Amino acid sequence: MNTRFINIFSILTLLFLLASCKKTEWIEYSGSGPQINISKEYENIKGINVGDEVTIPVSLLSEAGIKRFSYFFITQTANGTRSETPVNVDFTNFPTSVQQEIVFKIAPSMLELVIVSFDKNNYSSEVHITMAEIRELPVLSFKDGIKYQATVFENKKLLINGNITSKYDLASISYKTLKDGVVSQETPIAFSDKKSTSFSTNVLVSKSLTAIILSAKNIYGGTVVDTFKIGAVVDDAISITLTGNITSIANLYVDSTNKISGNISSGSDISSLSYAIKQNGTYTAEQNLQPGTPPDDFKFEINYTGALEIQAIRISATNQGGKMQVIELPVLKVNRRLLRFRDIVLTTEIGPGKNNWFSAYKSPHVFDVTNAAAAQDMIDFGSIIYNNAFRFVPPYIFTAGAAYKTAVAPYMAGFTKATYTMVTANRRSVTPAALDTLIWDSNLDNYINVNIKGPAPIGENYNITTTNRRISGDPVIGTGFIFGWGSWDVATGAVNNQAFGLALVKAYTNAGSEKGTVVLDIVVPAEDMRTKFNPVSLFNYP
Repeated sequence: MNTRFINIFSILTLLFLLASCKKTEWIEYSGSGPQINISKEYENIKGINVGDEVTIPVSLLSEAGIKRFSYFFITQTANGTRSETPVNVDFTNFPTSVQQEIVFKIAPSMLELVIVSFDKNNYSSEVHITMAEIRELPVLSFKDGIKYQATVFENKKLLINGNITSKYDLASISYKTLKDGVVSQETPIAFSDKKSTSFSTNVLVSKSLTAIILSAKNIYGGTVVDTFKIGAVVDDAISITLTGNITSIANLYVDSTNKISGNISSGSDISSLSYAIKQNGTYTAEQNLQPGTPPDDFKFEINYTGALEIQAIRISATNQGGKMQVIELPVLKVNRRLLRFRDIVLTTEIGPGKNNWFSAYKSPHVFDVTNAAAAQDMIDFGSIIYNNAFRFVPPYIFTAGAAYKTAVAPYMAGFTKATYTMVTANRRSVTPAALDTLIWDSNLDNYINVNIKGPAPIGENYNITTTNRRISGDPVIGTGFIFGWGSWDVATGAVNNQAFGLALVKAYTNAGSEKGTVVLDIVVPAEDMRTKFNPVSLFNYP
């Protein structure tokens, strides 16, 4: 066995001799920690499956007395390796011999098991047990991710199907039924491809059936198990199961085709199937769907055009036995397409035709000194020269200090109001590729929450909700800044930024003499956030 003994403590003794002669001496450490004895079969663990349980008996011997027994795992990570949290067992009576067992289940990332023991004098020893050839288990998935049915019907066959993939050849696929808490014998399921195969089986439903347990085993005995659960067995009823087991519509997309799909099963043939759309608190007339084949168990699909006013979708079914099933799916978020403004040109030069200000929600979206005042309550941000540098700012920058007020004044000729907009410095997450992924409201929400507010390494950990920043950094081609709408409390200076847009610098020309021009691509929500937040972000000027 490869056992390494580590000296934990070295003793440094400093002797002060005569005042006229000082000398330092090193006293070399000698000794060892407890003896760790492990059966030879556990020196290396290899050829084992993920999830297998391993028990390793450990014997410790020490004349000085054993103080602690510990073990921990070294695991593989994306950035290298990591030592996991150790398990410690301490002995206050310092026995000279100890018998211990280490019990654990194999995980895919395990590389080594490290066993450490300390004696009464804090001398230690350790043993490393390597792990190799950890075999992955097969992967089992049910069709459409559906592994639960609320209602099934006695004496009818229930179709269970899905797919299995395996790194190692499959040896068997089977199922068991669970009835009244009793598990049946295995029933084999035929398959053809040993690496990737679909499976399908019809299970006759009895009154006491509560679950169907699927298992797939590879040639090394690695087994994956998953369970299809059943809510109730009835004589006659209707069961509507939606793809993904959804109970609500997480995202509805305006002016686009939205789809709901699922399966309907019934104790007797379905006689009618329909859906209705709730808009502004009222449901539309029922839209009929043709029952499928066979009429007591079939798939269905609903396609509808998203609209801003849609609040829910209702699905209704009746069968020939007079049973009825109605489900309502509330809409959690209505998504509009984001507005994208391409090639917006702003300059720091002042004059007719030299556009300094941008407005997302007022045409023609860019304004110069001759027409900006007329659109002052809709301005989001603009470009000015501040301290001999090109900067993006909102009009409300004038309250940041005398220098800001002086710098922005020539650009705000005729203004009597100033809008607050949050403007950040350049953010590394604002890139051309990022802008191209932003199509819907939900895309922008996720981007802000993950890439800007979220933690590293993906996010920038920047809380743009509460920052009151109002000035950018130098324009840098290929990056840009975040801007946002919200409230500004004049009394306290507290802000609450609630909606956001992105501006990407596509081109930047510095003409000298404090003159510059930029070309921007800008993405904002379709909802008019300027008007929405003006009651708490529009202030008198000057």
